Amino acid sequence: MTKLRSLLFLAYFFPPRGGAGVQRSVKFAKYLPEFGWKPLLVAHGGTADNVTAAVDPSLLDDLSPDVVVRYTALLARERKRYYQAQHKWRQALFATDPMGWWAAAAVRMGMELAAEHKPSAILVTMSPFTAARAGMQLKQALGLPLIFDLRDPWALDETRIYASRWHARRDWNAMGQAMAAADLVIMNTPEAAAAATEQFAKSGARSVLGLKSPPRIVAITNGYDAEDFAKAALPPAPRDVLRIVHTGMFHSELAGLWDRVYARQGLLNRLKFPRRPINLWTRTPRYLLAAMDRVVRDGRIPFNKMELVLVGEISRDDIGMINSAPAAKMVRMLGYRPHAESLAWVESADLLFLPLHTPCDGGPALVVPGKTYEYLGSGRPIMAMGPSGDMRKFVQSTRCGVAIAGDDVAGAADALARFYQAKLDGANMIEQDRSIFAALERKALTGRLAAELDRLSERS
Repeated sequence: MTKLRSLLFLAYFFPPRGGAGVQRSVKFAKYLPEFGWKPLLVAHGGTADNVTAAVDPSLLDDLSPDVVVRYTALLARERKRYYQAQHKWRQALFATDPMGWWAAAAVRMGMELAAEHKPSAILVTMSPFTAARAGMQLKQALGLPLIFDLRDPWALDETRIYASRWHARRDWNAMGQAMAAADLVIMNTPEAAAAATEQFAKSGARSVLGLKSPPRIVAITNGYDAEDFAKAALPPAPRDVLRIVHTGMFHSELAGLWDRVYARQGLLNRLKFPRRPINLWTRTPRYLLAAMDRVVRDGRIPFNKMELVLVGEISRDDIGMINSAPAAKMVRMLGYRPHAESLAWVESADLLFLPLHTPCDGGPALVVPGKTYEYLGSGRPIMAMGPSGDMRKFVQSTRCGVAIAGDDVAGAADALARFYQAKLDGANMIEQDRSIFAALERKALTGRLAAELDRLSERS
């Protein structure tokens, strides 16, 4: 049997923590041994970080005995840095993120694993983006190829509001320095890879950052794991009830912050700098709720024949929006559920709601919500509400549903009415083209990552 090469894999977010942020890492770790790589996971453990309370230890069941998982613990001086970083005003001043206190603990654990297992490469998945420091220090100490895997586009993230232009420039520089140190940068959408290439391949940008040559940037998207489906089952909605399902989080609180920044309310909001103006309300249920109310008032769907099921963490702002909407009684808020149950709700849906923020400049969004791929894998119809970009391309090219503008209440109401009538008639509203689905399966995506690892380790 061929001996596995070891990969030192830094993933701050990892089970037993739950939520969307762990899925990419745990699926890479699940399938890498099949492609000749043994993951040595360094994950954050123990200390609360106010990011999410979601816990799902069942996700660890995916991992084979070949995978090594270690959780960091903080020394006294690191714990002091951690407590300092939790202060509200300090967090507002960080240019990148407030998790820099984790880098020293990750390096220490990484060096221990390296001494024990002799890895052939280092992979750091981000966020937090300050984890790049740990990767750069480990590369310097171990002399191994370094790969940065960006689950979000870091300083190019269009949802980010910086405390000032100075903070935005500092974060852009930090991203550029990380890319200069990396042997490979992986973005998780084609649009993000194109934007990063444009930003950091320019001769002027390379000169400012000290880059001798453009960084190598590739796109490896998120995906779905076919083995995750049909693990749990839920009864479908009655034949005359349209069940709409959304999984994951909304961003109502941050959308309100964008409104205050646009209105320049107060001195601090006048100083803040959004990288790219967006309408973040289109990544909330605001416009879907309005469409549900419209289609009921128009008499196209009876009030008690439609339900919106929300599976995922719900903030107070989300709850306030929903409870104040005329459609509130048609909404079921289930909160966070284990991954298998979340997918069971997806599979029970008559229609899957897929929202995304909308850049105000009319250009494409750089991100694709992680739920998109599991929605596609489920085979259930999708109503995508958002701008041009990869998300809409996936839905339209696979013929998995309809794609409309994020704030198109009338268009959403028409779609709801059509899907409801199709259910009553027993008709099929979509005829999927699944020819590209194989490339979005987690195992195939991990194969692409393994091929990049093979290339780097052989070259080194």
